[in-house]
Amino acid sequence: MRVNILMILLTIYSVSNAQKMDCSKQVKEYKDFLILKKMDESIQPWESVLKNCPKDNPELYTDGITIYQYRIETAKSSEEKEKVVRDFMKFYDQFHKNFPEKSKDYEIKKGLLLVDNSIGTDDEILTLFESGFSKVKDVEGRVIFSYFKLFNKKYKNTDSKISTNTYVEKYSSLYQLTNEMLLSKPKYSDEYNATLRSLKSEARSVINCENLTAYYDDKINENKENVQWFETALDILSNRCSDKPIFLSMAQKFYDLNKTAKSSSFLAMAFVKNRKNNDAKKYFEEAAILENDSIEKAKIYYNLGATLYNDDLEKTKQFMNKAISFDPMLDRAYLFLSNAYVNNAEKCTDNNFDKKAVYYLAIQTIKRAQNKNPKFAGKYDSLIAELEKKSLSVEEIFQAKLFGKTYKIKCGINEIVEFPQKK
Repeated sequence: MRVNILMILLTIYSVSNAQKMDCSKQVKEYKDFLILKKMDESIQPWESVLKNCPKDNPELYTDGITIYQYRIETAKSSEEKEKVVRDFMKFYDQFHKNFPEKSKDYEIKKGLLLVDNSIGTDDEILTLFESGFSKVKDVEGRVIFSYFKLFNKKYKNTDSKISTNTYVEKYSSLYQLTNEMLLSKPKYSDEYNATLRSLKSEARSVINCENLTAYYDDKINENKENVQWFETALDILSNRCSDKPIFLSMAQKFYDLNKTAKSSSFLAMAFVKNRKNNDAKKYFEEAAILENDSIEKAKIYYNLGATLYNDDLEKTKQFMNKAISFDPMLDRAYLFLSNAYVNNAEKCTDNNFDKKAVYYLAIQTIKRAQNKNPKFAGKYDSLIAELEKKSLSVEEIFQAKLFGKTYKIKCGINEIVEFPQKK
């Protein structure tokens, strides 16, 4: 009896071991075919591994995705294509069952399969996306927009049971998610910025000041301590409703709750829209001090100089130069400063030389931007050519004996121009 039991155990072990060896051979076989891009030949050995050794290695599934995508592309009919897609979806379920940590986004991938291949109902896709979004934090921009586009379509159906408040809430959550992805994956900033633009465009008929005001009035009490909720709400309101009472009210509450560069900027923006410029200046300057990111700090200083101090040349110079000091690549700051000089050229009534020197200064200011970044080279040549018509000529600089020297422009501009050595 003991001998029989021993023989059975040895047989089981031998079969199991042989199976593993077979899988190993077949893994090599299908991978070799994949390397050679012999997709049809790779399918049979790959399917054999999937059947016999489904838990050995997650690469089996990543390779399977490549194989299934090929099968979709080469399907000979719409019926065959749909069958492949449905099998692919079952495959994603198996992937998640055997390697859940490697496939958290399997429901989103299934939803995308249906979207990309125009298969399935809107409700089926929405259900997959909604379940998937609740389980993962890393979501592609196109997935976010695909989901919202379907949600928007469902809302606009005459028999839709989605309320306007629910719509605004969904829009807000996806808007926040997109911004979170934008911050966490700066490498893909173009993708997520495009997603934000698409969301705004798709929702423009519903996300208006009237609906936003109604929604935020209804939700503000239950979110009165929720910093992230306020930030997202104000970001959405700032697009079209920064001049409305709800924006000022919420900006003040957000600032009182959490004094940061962001909350100071929102409050400053609200005061600008309400023509309280002194208050706006105070909070913009505070925002610039509180901001830790040099690029964002530069933007704040630029906005200060361009909007609130644009009638004060001394202040404009101060804030534009601060903006440039924090972000030397901010070419619009150089351009604004150059334009400010040009606008004040006529005030140089002392002599014609000074007026022309102002245009020379304006040109040199633009050239500073061109010298900072190769992508600006040649970008403003036409503008420089126009300014040169009113600027000092080589002959005038020569007659004034200023080659290799400096010259101070007074008349309110108070800048020193440095002339090059004569060639």
